[in-house]
Amino acid sequence: MNLSQLYYFRKLSELQHYTKAAKELYITQPALSDAIRSLEKELGVPLFQKEGRNVKLTRYGREFSVYVHDALRELDKGIEVMHEYVGKLSGTLSIGGLYTITGDYLPALFRAYHDKFGDAVKMEVSHGFSLPLIEGLKEDKYDVVFAAKKAGEPQLCFDPVVSHQLVVGVRKGSPLSSHKVVSLEDLKGYSVYTYRAGTPIGDEVDKVLSAYGIPAYQEYDDEITMGGMLSTARMDECALLTYTIGLKPFTEYIDVIAIDESEVPLDFHHVYMVYKKEEFKNRALESFIEFAASFVPPDNIMLRCGSEDK
Repeated sequence: MNLSQLYYFRKLSELQHYTKAAKELYITQPALSDAIRSLEKELGVPLFQKEGRNVKLTRYGREFSVYVHDALRELDKGIEVMHEYVGKLSGTLSIGGLYTITGDYLPALFRAYHDKFGDAVKMEVSHGFSLPLIEGLKEDKYDVVFAAKKAGEPQLCFDPVVSHQLVVGVRKGSPLSSHKVVSLEDLKGYSVYTYRAGTPIGDEVDKVLSAYGIPAYQEYDDEITMGGMLSTARMDECALLTYTIGLKPFTEYIDVIAIDESEVPLDFHHVYMVYKKEEFKNRALESFIEFAASFVPPDNIMLRCGSEDK
């Protein structure tokens, strides 16, 4: 048994697909298959079983996986510590981010980070929604994620990095389109659509709806879906959603209107940089967290409507 076999096993257990795992490992599929067969022969138990075009861990494989992941994680930490002794800032950071910031905020952050520290640290970015991103962080799938805040996670740090404005979205030509700013009372009589309850942003909007007694259809997960819905909506339909880059494809078809700041603050919804408090952090991760915590995004990223410079 050698370290290469264990790294191959870890990658295959994560992807559960020989072709994809071999591609990420930069080896051929036959070489990966031979390594896994050799490992199974040495251990005397089957580690994987076929499931259609994929594979899945056997009960032996699931148990072995726990030990392999723990052992390789500790080994990787040791390697990073040794690199620190020679002042080497390098490696790859696995970063998860909300769809709403991966098109503007994160690229700006990465450019600014690389301008300061060079390009030796690589970023692997995955997109998703807040709750799965946070679960992925806890399961060591990510080094850091950018997501909404989730209560009851004392082992995690939540540093606010960017905020989004809550707005009213309507199809062009709606009676509300002529307004630059609306009151929530103006929505009464409209069919209001918004985020799914049980998500961080959905629960934040639900508090606003409850405070003003506004019924709503809470069935959407993101701005892109709501933007598509609004582009063909009736004139008596509207949406409560955050003003993000996700609405950009629909600017020809919809209008967004600011809500009176006395009712809803401009920085209604915060996105946080989330990372583990006690987990070992290599120099690359430490430098990234420190830099992101103090990073001020360019003005054109902080989308706002209803302001003087609209």
